Amino acid sequence: MAVLRRVLIANRGEIAVRCIRACKQLSITAIAIFTAADAGSLHVRLADLSVLLDGEGPRAYTNMQLIRFWHSDAILDICKKQSAEAVFPGYGFLSENADFARRVHDAGMIFVGPDSESIHQMGLKHVARDLAIAAGVPVIHGSGLLGSAKEALDVAQRMGFPIIFKASGGGGGMGQKACFSEVDVPAAFAHVESRSKELFGNAGVFIEKYYPTSHHVEVQVFGNGSEVIHFGERECSIQRRHQKVIEECPSPYLADKHDIHSRLISCALTLAKSIKYSSAGTVEFLVDDKTGDFFFLEMNTRLQVEHGITELCYGVDLVILMLRQAEQQLAGRTGIPSDELLAMQTDAPNGAAIEVRVCCENPADSFLPGSGHVQSVSWPDQYARVDTWIQLGSFVSPYFDSLLAKVIIHRSTREEAIAETQRALEASQVGGLVTNLVFLKSIISSPEFSSGKTLTTFLETQFTFQPVGIQVINPGAFTTIQQARPRTRKGYGIPISGPMDDLSASIANLLAGNSEDVECLEITGHGPELLFHSTSVISIAGSPFSVEVDGEPRSMWSRIIVRPGEALKIGACASPGGRCYLAIRGGLPGVGRQLRRGDFFEVQDLDLSDLPSAYQLPPSLIPPADVKNIYVMHGPHDSDDYITATGRQTIYSSEWTVDYNCNRTGIRLDGPKIEWARTHGEEGGSHPSNVVDYPYPSPGGVNWTGDSPVIFPQDAPGLGGFICSSTVVSADMWKLGKLKPGDKARLTPISYESARQLAKQTKEFLEVISEHIEKGSLGHENPLSLLEVEGETLESDAILQVIPDSHGGLTLTLRQGGDRFIIVNVDVSSQKVGLDTSVAANNLARAIQSSESSGIFVHVNISSITVEYEPDKISQLDLVALIYTAHQQSSAIEKPLSARRFILPIVFDHPSIREAEHRYTTLQRDKAVYVPDNVTYVQENNGLDSRDDVFRVLNKTRFLVVAVGFMTGLPLLWPLDSLARLTAQKYNPTRISTPPGTVGLGGGLFCIYPADQPGGYMMLARSIPVWDTYALRPGFREGKPWLCEPFDLVEFREVSLEEYEEIWKQFEAGTYEIQVEETTFDVRAELNQEHEIGDLPDAVEFRAGQVAAEEKMRLREEHLLVEWKAEQEKNRGNAPLRLDDTIPGVRVSSPQVGKVWKLLVKPGDIVKKGMTLAILEAMKMEIEVAADESHDGLVVKELLVQEGTLVSPGTMLVLLDKPDSVSLTTV
Repeated sequence: MAVLRRVLIANRGEIAVRCIRACKQLSITAIAIFTAADAGSLHVRLADLSVLLDGEGPRAYTNMQLIRFWHSDAILDICKKQSAEAVFPGYGFLSENADFARRVHDAGMIFVGPDSESIHQMGLKHVARDLAIAAGVPVIHGSGLLGSAKEALDVAQRMGFPIIFKASGGGGGMGQKACFSEVDVPAAFAHVESRSKELFGNAGVFIEKYYPTSHHVEVQVFGNGSEVIHFGERECSIQRRHQKVIEECPSPYLADKHDIHSRLISCALTLAKSIKYSSAGTVEFLVDDKTGDFFFLEMNTRLQVEHGITELCYGVDLVILMLRQAEQQLAGRTGIPSDELLAMQTDAPNGAAIEVRVCCENPADSFLPGSGHVQSVSWPDQYARVDTWIQLGSFVSPYFDSLLAKVIIHRSTREEAIAETQRALEASQVGGLVTNLVFLKSIISSPEFSSGKTLTTFLETQFTFQPVGIQVINPGAFTTIQQARPRTRKGYGIPISGPMDDLSASIANLLAGNSEDVECLEITGHGPELLFHSTSVISIAGSPFSVEVDGEPRSMWSRIIVRPGEALKIGACASPGGRCYLAIRGGLPGVGRQLRRGDFFEVQDLDLSDLPSAYQLPPSLIPPADVKNIYVMHGPHDSDDYITATGRQTIYSSEWTVDYNCNRTGIRLDGPKIEWARTHGEEGGSHPSNVVDYPYPSPGGVNWTGDSPVIFPQDAPGLGGFICSSTVVSADMWKLGKLKPGDKARLTPISYESARQLAKQTKEFLEVISEHIEKGSLGHENPLSLLEVEGETLESDAILQVIPDSHGGLTLTLRQGGDRFIIVNVDVSSQKVGLDTSVAANNLARAIQSSESSGIFVHVNISSITVEYEPDKISQLDLVALIYTAHQQSSAIEKPLSARRFILPIVFDHPSIREAEHRYTTLQRDKAVYVPDNVTYVQENNGLDSRDDVFRVLNKTRFLVVAVGFMTGLPLLWPLDSLARLTAQKYNPTRISTPPGTVGLGGGLFCIYPADQPGGYMMLARSIPVWDTYALRPGFREGKPWLCEPFDLVEFREVSLEEYEEIWKQFEAGTYEIQVEETTFDVRAELNQEHEIGDLPDAVEFRAGQVAAEEKMRLREEHLLVEWKAEQEKNRGNAPLRLDDTIPGVRVSSPQVGKVWKLLVKPGDIVKKGMTLAILEAMKMEIEVAADESHDGLVVKELLVQEGTLVSPGTMLVLLDKPDSVSLTTV
């Protein structure tokens, strides 16, 4: 007999997973198809082979359903290319498409399901009805196909109301509408006719008598073309909009109605036999609750969604049975031998099973489907079968069915099954999405469900759902859920995250009745509107925002009680860009992302007896809203070797202004130029702020990206090549969350001892607040003084210790980075950064880590390490001693290291890089040695003959990964060939956007940018991103979203722009196979080779020419920088035009500080409501300025700003006027 070897699964979602697993059980090769939207689906990962369909989103699947429009027969083409012998359609899509089934058969393959004639007959409801009548199966009194609404009304009047309209080609509850009076008929007819045509390509409509108090019971059958057996019945009465929600096997309604049960089963078998049915199918009946009369509804000629409960109760695998049937057909037989099939017949089920459908939909908002990425997922680990397609990182698209999973429970009795289903649902959690889990829990726990008397109107008449939680009506400008406890995973460019103003977040939590570190909402600029479906205690703290509950003002820094049905609206901050924090009693467990419209969060429901009394925090306990002073510690780099005493004086005596570019990744400051102690960044780059990349003291570092500083907040980079003069102390980090564009503040240096004293006082401050909330007593005379500390230190104590090597080869310089970091520079005798220093840094890191001291983590780079520590567990002094001991005990790497060799595609002169360069010159700096073309600058800076020489270096060089960090797993690459060691200064100031996959050069290191992010390296070419948040793509290892590890090797392979675009498409879809192989890196051999070739004539000559070229470019950059700054002072970003107040017209103004990135209208344009007039760039976000209702129909009279103009709140951008008021000369 022929053996079925290769099956194409023509479906998606959980049914595709179910079919693939069955194929694997039978050792059949499973071929999956998918769209880009489903790249993260489990079925793509589980299949032996996955093929990406053409078309974006649902187009390919829609075309599968409406196959008559798809002339290319794309699925059949895939079958042919992949040598598929059978096609398994699952349910939905193509499963009941007779034309497709026929095409599969004509192509010489097996359609895993019934023959096309059975599909055709039962697919047309009026034909199916006639077949049922002929077989003696009772049918509901109904009509033939109706030609008009008038005919429908005549039939309905004769039949008597209520009636229901049905689409002849319909199924799955779609294309139906009940009518209870004559008035409903015309609209219902039009609706069903339209839906029938849209969904099924068949405009046929008919009427049936409607039974509102009834049960939906279906019988599972299986035939071989001559014999048919059954596997009992299922009750599917609990439905929403004719879509099943919960199913049971056996039917609780029929438990004591044996005669009805027998007749119903007999009718199902008779009908199936009458059409010589083969494969799995379901005969559906409507059973009147009062009389027990039952009527044929339809026959589904496919596998049903709820087939799993039947399998558990009858000990059968229906999918495997369908595959066995297909294998028999492949051998030329009609199906499974009759004696074998009949032997499977079982008259009674074993136990009871319940299935609940977990969907991505909002039960508090009319079950509106949602979308998003799965951020976490957990299912019950015993007594449950979970059929699902989602995994960590799966994207749930808004285009497809919202079903995420089916949780199926099988126990000895229905009562046991209900209890276990309750436990299973409590153990089920899908983070990042809105689901119906709380709705399902409510049904299963209800006495109405336990009674077993579930009607098709159960959700309308028997059960009332009261959601418990918060619905997001409007998410606000930028609202995120922040966990106050920092991430435990460190390194690899993964920030600690958490609230920027953690002090306000902690106070909000205390006011709401939580512990200090419960997750809360961080609200930036303009707040959200939230509808509460349960009683909650909330509090809002931080910068001043307007707060209303159902239109009534509420006070910040107070305890607010919100009742069901009330809406909380947080308006705009009094100062643009401010932040506040919303705490909710009980928190928002399992969530951590930006809010989206339509979100729903289950929260703690409070009893009226649990409600606390009103409370308002007194002014003496409210931290200042405006930050005037930020405590920092000297170091790591404000020492005399980097910054002069005059430079330090400038840093710590000046008032710094917060730039419009500030957000969670960086707060840029504007102020005076400081005096550097050197003129060149040496191996780090040409600017004195440049250093060889090192792990930053982040968060907290005051980082100098050229001549302007950036303070690192919670989501800042973890490494880079710019000095940090100072570091914000841990107890004063909360002030960064207070900073807004235009604010002014000073940096005040204090000692380590003072920093720790401030931490102690801040903790005491929160204890004072907690005591006042609890008891009403104030345990301190001046609580706000606890947020201040004495001990300003003007002399730099950045360098903690210099540890010379006792053998004369290695020197360590220990620099402090606030009260949480120590940066250790590793210097070798050659004083050259490279493989020597990288190996030495790794040796030292291993020695420190081997001490197993608690509270420390070591970050490694090419010539340094940064030890991050918890000062409550280990002091700075003790850590210095530990580093000293580790230095004495460190040993060399003797054996070759395990590594991977990557060969990555690279394309030169990609348009996205040109766009990023243009954006930089428009918004940030238009005169620099590296603009308008980074590659040309690198060529000239290294004394090369042409731009192609730069590209040749990238094409022919082996790179060593020396560190992974910055942001989201960026790898730093060191060229192993000395003739490939190009150098470049870094952007000054750094740019705010870099295309993902960009290959960059800064100082003497190359890198690959993993995502769209800020950057300072020169942009040379483009490869693929090296970060996958959920590590689902080929080449990434489970649980590790970064592609590269230290000591991996990277090479590049040039591709054309067209090839690159195809590679990018595949990478986005998750099908691109990264070229990678396991290898080793022999440190000792590479070091020996490095020493041998380092002083060869070619290398010496290349370096000499490079030094001369660098100096020439450095001098040119100095000149251009001075010129650019002079122009900045002379004309601050093309000042906006000033209009006389008497000039008529409607003025559109800027909502906040920012720069004009794009003007999208021109004089003479007609404005429509919602049209985007301009795009501002502020806080590293693009902010659209849109026309409102009052602007609709007006004409653009004049543009009052240019692209690149720096604007403030209220700055006029565009002047509008009535069409007849705009002169032709203006237009």
